[in-house]
Formats: sequence, structure tokens, C-alpha cells
Amino acid sequence: MSEFFGSVRGALSVYCSSDDGQLTDARFVLARFGEEADLVVSTFWKEHGDGRFAIVPLFAHGSPPRPELCSRQSLTAALKSAKIEPNGTVEMAWKSACEAHKVPWNAHKAAPGWKAQANSRQVTP
Repeated sequence: MSEFFGSVRGALSVYCSSDDGQLTDARFVLARFGEEADLVVSTFWKEHGDGRFAIVPLFAHGSPPRPELCSRQSLTAALKSAKIEPNGTVEMAWKSACEAHKVPWNAHKAAPGWKAQANSRQVTP
């Protein structure tokens, strides 16, 4: 099995209330738009279950979602607003994730703004 969260980048300060008890630390987990938050969190704990800290999933746009961390629901929701450049490797990765979860790819093409993006380099609001 791949390790999805094996690298650490930077050091951030986390501010929390004083009544958080034994919580002394927090970790940010970088997820990708289209991934399921519950799967990201559970996968992180499988890989790093020995820590006494809270985790905060952050969702970044740009990289395609990893199929193992997606659900049908998360992909369907993401396709409604995803801006995916047609005919590239990112589009191929999105299609692969959709196929793995039996999400119809044409749902993306029906999303508002898709046609405008496919025909223009301008980003539609």
C-alpha cells in the first residue's frame, strides 16, 4: 500500500483554547479537492496512529484526487465546480478516479462554466 502522508513540510503555530485538555499539538494533512475527508483522516491515522495530536485536513486545488482517498459522493460533488484543463494528464487522472468509483465523466461536462473553460484560457467565475 502507498503511504499517502509520509512527508512533513514546515512548522506552523496552532492557536487553540486553554480548555483543550491534553492537546499539545496539531498536524495539517494536505488533501486534494475531490477526496473524501473521512477517508483522508482515517488513512492518516492508519499511517500515523501513534501521535497525541489533532489533525486538520486542508483541501488544495490543482492536483487531481487520489482514487483511494475518494468516494463516489466526494467526486460527484467536486465535479460540479472543478476547473479541469481538457486533454491533459490532470484530466486523465480525474477520469481514472471517476472510473474507479463509477462516477460518470459527463457529469463534469454538464457543470456550469465547463464549456467556457474548454474554449478559452479565461477562468469563469
